[in-house]
Amino acid sequence: MRTSIFVLMLITCILILGCEREEIIETDFHDAFFQNMTELCGETFTGEAVFPDDPDHPLVDTELRIHFSSCDDDMIRIELFRDSDYWHGAWVLEKREQGLHLYHDHLGDERTEADLGEDDAHGYGGYADDRGSALYQYFPADEVTAEMLPEAATNVWMMEIDPEANEFVYYLERHDEPRFRVIFDLSESYE
Repeated sequence: MRTSIFVLMLITCILILGCEREEIIETDFHDAFFQNMTELCGETFTGEAVFPDDPDHPLVDTELRIHFSSCDDDMIRIELFRDSDYWHGAWVLEKREQGLHLYHDHLGDERTEADLGEDDAHGYGGYADDRGSALYQYFPADEVTAEMLPEAATNVWMMEIDPEANEFVYYLERHDEPRFRVIFDLSESYE
């Protein structure tokens, strides 16, 4: 009987530790991804949209630049520029109590809520799920996004650092279909 109780306690401890380890791994992947992104802070990279193939899309057939403008222990701000001087917005990664969060900032330092047009949205995004790694993360739309932009409720944003190709990829799916993809060349930083 004592052996059975000991074995049962041992199995329970293993299961509890296994569950805790699983949560640590997930958090570690989020933290490792965040840390890898901070390595790019202060850098500026050029890229281009590779999807959709639609010349009327405002971010297609134009040079795009991202600037990792500020980083601290809990936040990374990546500003997005179209052509040489048109500022489109920023992607903001934040460590929040609920986890790693991506949101889209279309205000910046020089715009206010009043400057947003009726088609502009601000603050939408989502929390990283458990599919990621130290090199990529998936951010399904959160409840705030679903309320703000019901058509974006199925959005999943993905960010990836590809060290083999020396690229940073930002990708968006809606209804499990590709919606937007841009690839930035990390081999050369610009000022």
